[in-house]
Amino acid sequence: MDKEHDIRINRTLLHPWLDNKLTILLNKCAKKGIYLIITEGFRTKEYQDRLYAKGRTAPGSIVTNASGSSYRSQHMWGIAFDIAINDKKKLYDPTTIKKVAKIAKKVGLGWGGDWTSIVDMPHFYLKKWGSTTTVLKQQYGVPDRFMATWNREVNRKKGLVFWRNILKTKKILRIPDGKKVEVMYQKLWYAKVRYKGQTGFVNKKYLK
Repeated sequence: MDKEHDIRINRTLLHPWLDNKLTILLNKCAKKGIYLIITEGFRTKEYQDRLYAKGRTAPGSIVTNASGSSYRSQHMWGIAFDIAINDKKKLYDPTTIKKVAKIAKKVGLGWGGDWTSIVDMPHFYLKKWGSTTTVLKQQYGVPDRFMATWNREVNRKKGLVFWRNILKTKKILRIPDGKKVEVMYQKLWYAKVRYKGQTGFVNKKYLK
């Protein structure tokens, strides 16, 4: 087994919350002596259509039931990634992947191995919108509109306090007016954001 993770995707195209959870998952797996290959992340419509064609109009076996034009793949919305084990003898070993899944669920990720219609053991995703893309399609229509919400700008002349927790007991720094933050999620009065590699909370009413 190679003693390091092998990241083969562009992580900037993952939802910030998923990317943050991926970092946590990688760290926790490494502590257990498990090293991952991240094989799939964001997929364009064109790439998804090429995958959909396999076993249908192109050579190979069927690998997905989601066409690009349907926007049914979680990968197209940047909320999923696929893994393999960074060990040639255990590349898709079910026992090892189940160990990863146990860790991933504690991190708050959903696992395709729990699906019943199509079991997808290497697949992990953000659970906020359920196990399908139906809610996202209803709310945003297309992935580009969804991805446009991931980055917001601070809209306050004196800047915005960046808190470590929602109780506002530990200030990290003050984010200057006009600076962009990556939004993980919003709730009540706050948004959980990532700024300069750190995660924390800001008052969401000052984001535009």
